Amino acid sequence: MKSQQREIDFDQEKLQALANKLSQHFWQVDLQIPVVWNGRLTRAMGRFVFHQKGKKREPLKIEMSKYAAQFIDREIFIAVLLHEMCHYHLFIQNQPFQDHHPVFEQELRRVGAISTNTVKLPTKAYRLTCTKCKGGLGMMKRINPDRYRSGCCQASIAREEVLMGSFQYDGKILKHSKVRFLS
Repeated sequence: MKSQQREIDFDQEKLQALANKLSQHFWQVDLQIPVVWNGRLTRAMGRFVFHQKGKKREPLKIEMSKYAAQFIDREIFIAVLLHEMCHYHLFIQNQPFQDHHPVFEQELRRVGAISTNTVKLPTKAYRLTCTKCKGGLGMMKRINPDRYRSGCCQASIAREEVLMGSFQYDGKILKHSKVRFLS
């Protein structure tokens, strides 16, 4: 599947330019916040970050996951970016911007963005083995093998990074996507 995909460019300036182009096309306003790559974002494909103290609210940035970008093609990536931009534009218009709210879902459909939880990403885990007898010790998501010994031989533990699960997408929103103008 990776060979058919259009590669995603990790250039920060190109990401911001793409977001500005989408903002102009769908909302006819300039994007007033930065769109940045986040290499530590692994459970979500992107997020809209804002600050709120009392009644004062301020949009800060949109972060896109570098981890997720390795599994998706450009069209799904743009649909995810549009999803985060829907959060932002509804936020600055003082409209409901939370996932699953009817106003938010209507805005997603209007721009052809991807809905919440329609894409599943593989998760990183570690396969553990005994260094002496090479026996399997199971899988864990987080472990520092230097702090433990194997139960079988009391030897040190080796870990190998593996991906659990696979990329899954239900394909609903992109059948009628409005983001093809960027292809």
